[in-house]
Amino acid sequence: MQTSYQIDILRGRCQEIPEVRSKVVRVFISSTFSGRAYYTLSERDSLIDNVFPKLKDYCREKYGLEFQYSDMRWGIENESTDNHSEVATCLNEIKLCQKYSVATNFVVLLSHRYGSRPTPATIHASLFERLQQIVVSDLNLTEDAELLSQWYQLDTNCIPAAYILRPISSMLSNIKSAELDEMKKVAKEWTKINNRIRTCLRQAAVKCFEQGQINANEYDDFFISVTEKEIVNGILSVPNANERTLCFLRKIDGIYDHLSDSKASRFIDLYYSDDGKPIIDHEAEQLLNRLKCTCILNALQSNNIYAYTVHWTQNGINRHDHAEYISKFNDDFYDAIKQ
Repeated sequence: MQTSYQIDILRGRCQEIPEVRSKVVRVFISSTFSGRAYYTLSERDSLIDNVFPKLKDYCREKYGLEFQYSDMRWGIENESTDNHSEVATCLNEIKLCQKYSVATNFVVLLSHRYGSRPTPATIHASLFERLQQIVVSDLNLTEDAELLSQWYQLDTNCIPAAYILRPISSMLSNIKSAELDEMKKVAKEWTKINNRIRTCLRQAAVKCFEQGQINANEYDDFFISVTEKEIVNGILSVPNANERTLCFLRKIDGIYDHLSDSKASRFIDLYYSDDGKPIIDHEAEQLLNRLKCTCILNALQSNNIYAYTVHWTQNGINRHDHAEYISKFNDDFYDAIKQ
């Protein structure tokens, strides 16, 4: 005997068909970009080796569920870098985890790095034109305004219309050169161009904000990191954050006294003076402190937040020198997901 749902399907009426209950625990792992993810390499490796296999077994044997994890730091392709779609790719994956996971769907690992703050890949047309006008009239940066025109292309198919940052390879074709030296040379050229674009957009955004032409969210889009955007979408803007999300905070004692160590820049936001002296990126530090000490603490209950203190070594944070911490982190992660 056919059910009413089956009859509706046969008649082409699919609006009222209930969704099939998911049988997946799918967790997005968020933390900052840093080269090959050295920033949390020890924790990630240990999760993959020691925790995720146990969670797969537990979910399958206890509930008949499949445990999956999504760590975009290992999976961002060169193509995504070329067309500036890394952020959109990560945010889309968060949505998928939220949609399909029947339990925890988002975990963030934070320490002293605020992380990559990329140039916006998409800017609403009205805002872009306002910013470009300020670059010319208020900042007197005519060459930078021309650079914006070269690299951003109007897309009227978007609703609303938007300016899209062109793929790097469409402007600098040798970025995909088979010759490593040539590719490095062009990548260096793109870095300079990207820095100019990002700087002039930020300067214009400051002017717009001071003049009341944009709101705080529009302003933040030019300054906040990929990780903060993930946290906004994964924790701060969801109604059931305490039921589905977790935060792990790592404090490194002694790192501020060893900024000249060769591996320090992998664990804290630094830039370098002309004579090679490491300098803390205080703007990134302030944004990170706001994120950790205000935004996350206001959004999550204390039992959703795990905090650790570790000591800096010349080898950074690693599984050998910090075995006790890694073991505690593993146990906490496993138990938190089980709950």
